[in-house]
Amino acid sequence: MMSPASVVYADALAGITDEFAVTASYYSSGKVTANGEAFDPDGFTAASRTMPFGTRLALRNPATGRTVVVRVNDRGPFIKGRDLDLARGAAEALGMIEAGVVSLKVARADAPAGRKLAAK
Repeated sequence: MMSPASVVYADALAGITDEFAVTASYYSSGKVTANGEAFDPDGFTAASRTMPFGTRLALRNPATGRTVVVRVNDRGPFIKGRDLDLARGAAEALGMIEAGVVSLKVARADAPAGRKLAAK
């Protein structure tokens, strides 16, 4: 039986561009994000120090083969060596909760945030 994170959304895959590697962690507390939205710990959102708010990213965890689409709505992480902080919901979908900090493959995507994609 396929897990929900293994479901393929072919329309979402169409907008993915070249991948690059990042180090990511997750967070689950906060009230308001840097763009003014209420923080949703179960959401498919991310914090980036440099990417514009609203940027949609396809994140792939090579260790689990899971891929999700998130939307940048916050600033961070503020720990040296980390590139993205994910809301716990996205981290759970990627299977990275136990590890805490993982290497992910990232690509800009045109797909709506929250989409779960099959591994490339």
